[in-house]
Amino acid sequence: EVCARTVIVATGVQYRKLPLERLEEFEGAGIYYAATEMESRFCRATDAVVVGGGNSAGQAAMFLSRAARRVHLLVRSDSLAASMSSYLSDRLDADPRITIHFNTEIESLHGETRLDGVTVRDKLAANKTHIDSRALFIMAGAAPNTDWLEGHAALDDHGFVLTGAENGGRSQFETSTHGIFAVGDVRAGSVKRVASSVGEGSVVMSAVWNHVNAI
Repeated sequence: EVCARTVIVATGVQYRKLPLERLEEFEGAGIYYAATEMESRFCRATDAVVVGGGNSAGQAAMFLSRAARRVHLLVRSDSLAASMSSYLSDRLDADPRITIHFNTEIESLHGETRLDGVTVRDKLAANKTHIDSRALFIMAGAAPNTDWLEGHAALDDHGFVLTGAENGGRSQFETSTHGIFAVGDVRAGSVKRVASSVGEGSVVMSAVWNHVNAI
């Protein structure tokens, strides 16, 4: 038990995984949860597979299409209208290197020491297709690590921590409970990037000191 005048919540998120055999075996060896310049290097001379129907999946598909031979975007529903901005979905439709597969999900993973292909299933037609790919990107969302915080500070409907004046805080990163601050991926409305999280962690300290010195 630790006594403190302030708490900074920086517990991040858990990225949602798919219920697939050998998933953990291929994590970092063909399966990724971010699409940055580093991961795009593994897409050269191979097809890339992106799972998800939200903006993060769409942005990943657009970015990876610059390096991959082709990008396959797997969407569980029959439309992107409810989950993705129309501007982004229109760009995906217009890109000749991106193929969108609706009502589709991954059934199995293939490879020895690293991923070299996936089997996907059309949920309506019950057809199965093999895609040769050494790069699978799972963009199925993330769940914040805030179960322990419920009842101590206001959270949004998805469990992310609400901060700022509009939510009862006296500064940008303070929560509805004065003295409790939140930064990084766990905070509602954050950019979900390492550089942003580091910046928020630096900026929040001035508000922390102001709170401590006012007591």
